[in-house]
Order: sequence, then C-alpha cells, then structure tokens
Amino acid sequence: MKKLLIFSVLLAALSSACRSDDSIGPSDLLYKRWHLLQSRDVNNPVWFMYDTDAYYDTEYRSDGTLIYRRNAIVTSAPCCAGNRFERKGVIIQYSEPESCLNVRCTPAANVTITILKDNLLELQTGDRITQYTPAQ
Repeated sequence: MKKLLIFSVLLAALSSACRSDDSIGPSDLLYKRWHLLQSRDVNNPVWFMYDTDAYYDTEYRSDGTLIYRRNAIVTSAPCCAGNRFERKGVIIQYSEPESCLNVRCTPAANVTITILKDNLLELQTGDRITQYTPAQ
C-alpha cells in the first residue's frame, strides 16, 4: 500500500510538471491583435494603466511574425522590440529586434504566458506582469 501511495504521488508530480502548449491555452488563441490593458510588479497587487497618445496594438501571427499598429495603421516595431517570436509551451522568445540610432538594446528576455484566454493575455517578463485584451 505504501509503494502504491508513493507511486501515485510521483506520477501526479510528473504529470503536473510536464506542460504542453495547451496548458495555458491553445496556440491559436495567441494569434490575434492584442492591446495593452494594464501592468504591475509581481510583488505589488496594484495595476497601472497607461494613457498613451494613440491606440496601439500588437498582432501575433501563426508564422511567428509580430505586427505593430498605431491607430490601426501598421508601423515599425518600437526600439528594441522583436519583429518575430517563437512560442515554446508557455514561453515566448522574441527575436530580430528593431534597432534605433543611439539606443543600445539588451538581449530579449523570455516571456512567460500566465493567462491565455479569448479575452485576456497575461505575460510575465521578469518582475513585470502585463495584461492585454483583444484589439478593437
């Protein structure tokens, strides 16, 4: 009986440790236009909303391309932002960053998808959590 209990605990631990692409949400839920809603630090429950000069959104395409828009017009990527991405389970790796004059970009950090639903995308980058809603 004791061996069966140990085996059951080990099996449960192993199965919960193995996360597939669908553990946070199907890949196709990511492939749409997302608009920044709010951000916060991991250790702070208070969300910050941004008042920007325009309506910005980012589109994740199934071919790994990122498209940036300002007021529904395609623009170039912001300085140091990736032009491409690859999803590996719950991790998004950005690549091909946009370079700008007099700006030194740091290597892109891996981003963790913490929530992926039809109406909400939540990403964690280091100590920052950011939420997005589908773009209008």
